[in-house]
Amino acid sequence: MVKAIRLNVRDQVATVLGDATSGEDIKVYSQDMEKLTEVKALQKIPFGNKVALEDIEKDITLYKGGYPIGYVVKNIKAGDLVHVQNVRSSHIDIPEGIIGEIIKQMDIREEI
Repeated sequence: MVKAIRLNVRDQVATVLGDATSGEDIKVYSQDMEKLTEVKALQKIPFGNKVALEDIEKDITLYKGGYPIGYVVKNIKAGDLVHVQNVRSSHIDIPEGIIGEIIKQMDIREEI
């Protein structure tokens, strides 16, 4: 079982602390290592990436560490990888061609 950490109570995501495979349970902990919840990975989620802790609707501001980090461009399900395929940064404008290359290089699949 993979662990993840949610940095702030406001966060809709947690950072995965190992490689999670599709269908694997992820135990989510607070910064104080208190177990908060579990979520099932709906796709592979590599170490250091974000997993959605709840369903997140399109056009919602995404929080990590208690701070806004981007906006959701398509609905996200709890357990999904949260990355360039479904979020745009509020800090940097990544060109669509680069986003496509990231998706390709990470082999991000949206079929669940």
